Amino acid sequence: MFRRRPRADTDSMLTSRRHEPGGSTLVRPTVALIQQLLDEYGLLHTLDEDGDLLVRWEKCSIYFFFYGERREVLQARLYLHRRFDVESRTALALLLDEWNRTKLFPKAFTMLPDDGQVHICAEHCYDYENGATRAQLKYAVGVWVETLLRFADWVDDQL
Repeated sequence: MFRRRPRADTDSMLTSRRHEPGGSTLVRPTVALIQQLLDEYGLLHTLDEDGDLLVRWEKCSIYFFFYGERREVLQARLYLHRRFDVESRTALALLLDEWNRTKLFPKAFTMLPDDGQVHICAEHCYDYENGATRAQLKYAVGVWVETLLRFADWVDDQL
């Protein structure tokens, strides 16, 4: 079985930077770091009124959210701009079930916010409590963006 280290030990590990035995510096994602990575990929980004990091495309937007006590959990969530009538939610859910059965990621689902129309979303999420190298974070962000955009194209092809 996997056992967590006692809290006192993990607290010492949870600084924003630490060094691995191989000499690599481990970091946790921050808004500033993700902005740098998006810049390196040549992606225009902005902060919304809530302070969430956002990248927009013609058919979708990808938000980067930070969760957890130390904001160590990074989530990239795609929202398609296209909306659907409530009556189509069951058919959309069946379509997204097909995606979720045949693809490892991203996770896809519908949402029904207060505007009364069905939204389609997909997301990646990872807990970076123990950190990652900058190169690992850059790779993850790149893969997440690429697979989220592939999902958006897939939805367009299906509908």
